[in-house]
Amino acid sequence: MNKQEILTRLEEIQQLKKKVKIMITPTIAPKTNGMLLSRQKFKNGISVIIPTYKGEKVIMKVLDSLYNQTLKKELFDVIIIINGEKDSTESLVNDFINKNQIQNITLLYSSKASASSSRNVGIQHAEREYTVFLDDDDYVSSNFLEEMLNLAQPDTSVVTQIVNIDEQGNADHSNAINKQIINAEKNPENTLATLNMVATINACKLVPTRCLKEIQYDVNLRSGEDVVFFTELFVKNDLKFNVIPINKQAIYFRVLRNNSVSRQEMTFDFFVSQRLAVIKCLDQLISQTTDVNKKTFIKQKINAQTTFINRYLKENLTDREKAVNEIKMQNLSYMPYSIVNRGLADKLIIAYCFPPYVDTSGNVMAKRIRDMKEVVDVVYNKMDKVREKDLKLNYLIDDLIEERIEIPTYPSFSNWKAIDDFCNHGMEKIDKSKKYKEVYSRAMWPGSHFLAYQYKMLNPKVKWVAEFSDPILLDIHGKKRESKIEDANFIKKANKLIGKKHKLQPVNDTNLFFWCEYLPYLFADELIFTNEHQLKYMLESFPIKGARKIIKRKAKISPQPTLPKEFYYLKESNYSLDQDKANIAYFGTFYQTRNLDDLFAGLEKVNDELRKHINLHIFTANPAPLLEELKGSKLEENVKVNPYASYYEFLNLTTSFDCLVVNDAKTKDSKPINPYLPSKLSDYIGSDTNIWGIYEENSILSHHELPYKSELGNIEQAALVFEQIVTNKKNLKAEV
Repeated sequence: MNKQEILTRLEEIQQLKKKVKIMITPTIAPKTNGMLLSRQKFKNGISVIIPTYKGEKVIMKVLDSLYNQTLKKELFDVIIIINGEKDSTESLVNDFINKNQIQNITLLYSSKASASSSRNVGIQHAEREYTVFLDDDDYVSSNFLEEMLNLAQPDTSVVTQIVNIDEQGNADHSNAINKQIINAEKNPENTLATLNMVATINACKLVPTRCLKEIQYDVNLRSGEDVVFFTELFVKNDLKFNVIPINKQAIYFRVLRNNSVSRQEMTFDFFVSQRLAVIKCLDQLISQTTDVNKKTFIKQKINAQTTFINRYLKENLTDREKAVNEIKMQNLSYMPYSIVNRGLADKLIIAYCFPPYVDTSGNVMAKRIRDMKEVVDVVYNKMDKVREKDLKLNYLIDDLIEERIEIPTYPSFSNWKAIDDFCNHGMEKIDKSKKYKEVYSRAMWPGSHFLAYQYKMLNPKVKWVAEFSDPILLDIHGKKRESKIEDANFIKKANKLIGKKHKLQPVNDTNLFFWCEYLPYLFADELIFTNEHQLKYMLESFPIKGARKIIKRKAKISPQPTLPKEFYYLKESNYSLDQDKANIAYFGTFYQTRNLDDLFAGLEKVNDELRKHINLHIFTANPAPLLEELKGSKLEENVKVNPYASYYEFLNLTTSFDCLVVNDAKTKDSKPINPYLPSKLSDYIGSDTNIWGIYEENSILSHHELPYKSELGNIEQAALVFEQIVTNKKNLKAEV
């Protein structure tokens, strides 16, 4: 090119610059100081924002579709933002402008290769009252903008049809989003509920520009940024919807690429990590509105993102623990684990009382599930009439549950009609299409085993594991529990099945507590006992001797599990402790066979000087009588009586004391061996705090290796333990 040609070309460029603004812009638009821009600051019409990255092969189609709009050119602007590494897109656009003498296209450049950043730049430069977004490889019908502007209002989002175009050019008018739009057009008015899918895509919507100026696309999101952006838009603005009549055929044509979300390669990064980044942003919006419908809308969007995680886990189940750990790191207020776990459960848990109901047996079953590390379905009874609820207890196991099946029957420990109702309703509600490999039932509440028995009889190939938390037929005093099964046919049928399977004689006993042990003994595939003494006691006291060999063959010992350390710090207690004293804690109720006599007698026995260094903290269900009993006594200053703490606070409290007390039930006058081991011991063990076991001779507790021990009724030993605790506290402080 000679000098004259160069000068001529420079002159052409100068002329072009008069027609087109070419700007280098920041990647993030400045905030507007929280002030809504008034309607009067915008020009009439529509700003069309098009981000493009290496769009040289596709950009001309969208430009042609905009050039052919029926809307007057003076009523819309096109803002094209080239982002990232350049190709020939800029010259193609400039040539198009020059060739067609176009005055309404602004060409911008953002150095960051980011559609989100580019859209933020476009929003910054939008000057029209309304805005629409287009992708550089999509295009629109000729009446697209005109029909939108006809229905535009300052408090309204206008929606057109959206038609998918595949790589072969085939049009799909029946895609899910368009079906929703077509159905919505028939409604007298529409909401986020009726247009929930179209609401959070970039395409086929016109929105008031003033609303866009207040928010930004999150440039840190690598996908799903449109979902977050438009969810925030509709949460922070009360916008109505207008759907352009279908017969107008105003259409947004969306070209599907190989790298579209629906065609992404199934990687942990895209299906889990990137989805969680979107969910985290959505979750933060929940607290920003009090509108129930908007909260529901946000949760629907979280649910939709969660389906990607579920799809990934179905194909990559070994990554489930990794995925759940990443979920928990987000500290989300809402996470639909039932969707995460959809289709993953092949074990059915039957636990008559289960979280969120406040009950020790329910918590133990939750810990069992935690210990199993498997996704399960859970059947339990509605316990509102007899147990309080603590929804936070669900956190113990929500990440391991696919489906909760609550049975709305009257709760009862011993009423046959109530238990039978639970079984009948339970069998109706358990999904018959699911093929469980295992059913696991746990009882003190007899209903658990009776329902599991019925399920096993109808599904003989399923493995039935039955756990006994304690002896059921005989109570703590060694006396037989009694309650009648009022259905003779139930017993007749059970006897027939027993005779067929085990060749045992029919039993005429109508006691439901007898059958609650007998049926699992004979029909379960595995029997779980929490300690050796429990197994021995239940085995030797069971009246049907012919069942004992069967029980022995199936029996396994599985101590009650301890929760991972993280659960001890979910709720930090603000309970005050005098660190100059030895702080000893007892959690639980007390009654005839398990009481505080040894503690109080031992504390009274130590000398006055030593007692000054001891605080005994009691946490119990009914503190008033104990407080009254202590008034004016020698121990009044030393014993701090408190109501029960919630389960998570209890766990946290166990980490704070110098010593935790666990005591055996007194059984030697009524039982040959002590079959009990307090469930709180498993919780104490996880605290790493020293434990004092007050044991009955030759009990399971007596064989535990604990820092402190004293035998039930031995006050000298109890006093000595108090002295040891105080001495150890002093030595520890001296070392520090």
